[in-house]
This record gives sequence, structure tokens and C-alpha cells, in this order.
Amino acid sequence: MAVAGLIAGLHIIPGLVNVYLLETADGLAVVDTGFARDTAKILDGIAAIGRAPEDVRHILLTHAHPDHIGGAAALRKRTGARVYAHGLDAPIIEAGGPARPIHAAPGLRNMIVAALLSRLPGKTAPTKVDGLLHDGVAVPFDDDILTIHIPGHCAGQVAFLWKRAGGILFAADACINRKGMVLAAAQEDVGEARSSLTRLAGYAFEVACFGHGPPIMAGADREFRKRWL
Repeated sequence: MAVAGLIAGLHIIPGLVNVYLLETADGLAVVDTGFARDTAKILDGIAAIGRAPEDVRHILLTHAHPDHIGGAAALRKRTGARVYAHGLDAPIIEAGGPARPIHAAPGLRNMIVAALLSRLPGKTAPTKVDGLLHDGVAVPFDDDILTIHIPGHCAGQVAFLWKRAGGILFAADACINRKGMVLAAAQEDVGEARSSLTRLAGYAFEVACFGHGPPIMAGADREFRKRWL
């Protein structure tokens, strides 16, 4: 499946890392870009919803891990879109890495997965960051998309809360949703990650979209409060 509609104006390109297409007040926006090899799949998804690469005006990067920024340079070159990220992660994106050191979340499985992830290449194709994202401030191109700084998994990680359909949260890797919401295996600071999830649970949103795993399409804020408060 190249692309699937979630609600009017929101599409998911599923994969190891999910990519989201948003029809905003100022053209298409892409949330995260996956690995470099995912660029062709993203372009196919754009075509599948009847749009052209040039319709992509904005690329929102939730954090500077290679699986989320790996395709940013190629997608920007193909579309001409502007790239946005938090100031703590922008230097990594512009240099193409390396990512900051990671540590395992609690649990044996997480220790094994984090050890494997730490061996992956940390370099990506560098790309300019055109605009910085700030906590509690709307993204530069759409007043209906709020930026929420959620460090822990990555110091410059941000979530986005879109004022549409009762609220749509793009939770990045604050947690993953595979057989329920859990912490991602690799963290920069586990304590900060838990604090960020508690903060997200205080917002109102009907839908939650994750970097890894399927969205929650109804009552998502209640699920967050049950799990993280």
C-alpha cells in the first residue's frame, strides 16, 4: 500500500517509519521522510492522491534520527519544499549527523534492540533547515498546527497537534504503537521521555499518529491518559 487516507486531508504512507501527507492551508506538508530509500515511495504516494511533487511546500522533521530524516535531502531537491526542525536537532540535519548517543529503555528486548540500532550508520545526506520550530508556537505556514517540544527519545524531538477532526496528534517517537503504546527501545534520556508523554497526555486530541505503528483513530487522548498518566 503506497498511501492510505485517514481522514479528509490526511494521508499515511506506511512503512518501517510512517510518513504523513497533510493538506494544509499552504499546500502539502510532509511529516518525516523515512530513510533515503523511501523517497520513491513518498513520491508514489503523492501521485496516488492526485498531486505533483511541486505541490509539497513544507517538510516537517520530528527529530534527527536517520530513519526520520534520511530522505529529507532528496525529497527537498525533488519538490523544492522548505524544511523545518527544532533548533537542537537542526545542526545534525544540516551536517548529516551523527546522531547523539542513545541508551536502552528498560527491558531485555529494548537492550538488544538498542544495541543493534547503535550499530547502524549514523550519517545521512545533509540538507539545509529553512525554519526552526519552537515549543508552543504554530508552524510558520499554518496557524492550526502547534509545535510541542517532547525531548527524551531525542533532545530536539517535537510533536505536532493539528486543529482538525477533534485534534490530530503527530507523536513522533515519543512512543511507538505496536500491540499497545510503549516507549521506543532507544532513548537519549528515559526520564525526559516519560515526562514528555505525561505532557502529551494533557492535550485534547481524537487521533494520534505515530512514527512506528498504526494510528489511533478515535479517543486517542483518553488512551494516552490511561497509559501515561
